[in-house]
Order: sequence, then structure tokens, then C-alpha cells
Amino acid sequence: MIILLTGTPGTGKTTISPLLVEELNCTLIDINQLVDEKQLYTGLDAKKGYKVVDMAALEGELQKIIDKKEDDLCVIIEGHLSHYFPLADFVIVLRTEPSVLEERLTKRDWESSKIHENLEAEALDICTWEAYQTHGSRVHEVDTTNITPQKAVNIILKIIYGEKSHPPGDIDFSGFLTG
Repeated sequence: MIILLTGTPGTGKTTISPLLVEELNCTLIDINQLVDEKQLYTGLDAKKGYKVVDMAALEGELQKIIDKKEDDLCVIIEGHLSHYFPLADFVIVLRTEPSVLEERLTKRDWESSKIHENLEAEALDICTWEAYQTHGSRVHEVDTTNITPQKAVNIILKIIYGEKSHPPGDIDFSGFLTG
């Protein structure tokens, strides 16, 4: 089973993924760590100050890791780019109300322009939309705004076990853009 855990930065991926790994006894692949370790980027975006990830190289590296882990029953790929990986049984998009997301990103001392860019992405459902383009009905959204990480894990487990469905479209933060 391959689970992609994605979402805008600050929605809880890094906090939730180890808890989910523990519950499911999975292998965790942290995309940001993998990109750094294997230098899977083509350079730095001078304007925005982040690495430009070589998506083909990333996909190839993920595929190599998955192929080596054939005996594992479960692999979780965590990171805001994970939804680009074409293979998945479940794609979980973590979502957070933009005002709460702003607080989280501000605590990380992010530049205001970078915070604003991510708030817009969250309000416009960018990760969900991109994930849906590749994975369709395998995509589920979980709103992490007012719940504990363990509650988020419990919701994800219900999705995986077929007890609940959280298809795209129920979470709408677009009002943030007009507010």
C-alpha cells in the first residue's frame, strides 16, 4: 500500500506522518529529506529562495525506493510534492484554515511574501486540485485546523480502512481570498 501525505506547508504533514507510520507499521519517505540527500534539484529560484526540484529525478528515486521495499506492506510518502508521484492507493491532503496556517508559518519565521503565497495556495485548494488531476477518487481531504494530530491520524485510518470517505470539495477556504 502506498499512501501519499501532502498539503500546503504548515498543515501538519511532518507531525502526523510519524504517528501514522507507527499505527500502520509503515516505511516513511520524507520527500524534503530525499531531495536534499540525493540533490534532486536543478538549482535555486533566486526570486523565491527555494530549491527547484527535478521532478523526473524525484519520481525515479521514489520508484527505486518503492521497488526495494516490495516486502513492506505499507509506504508513506510525505511532503507537499508527494501528490505528483503517480502511484498511490490513497492520497491524503491535509488542509488548514488560512488564518491558522498563517499563525503556524509566522512561528516558523517565514517571510511574509512566502506566507502569503502559501495562504493563497491553501485558499485555492492547489494541492487538492493537483492531486485530483493525477489520482482522482483516491484523493481525500482532512481538515487539521481544530483537531489534534492523533485525531487526524484516526480520521486517516478510517479512510484507509474504508470506514469513512473525505473526498475533495467539502473543505472550502476560498472566502479567505475575499475577506
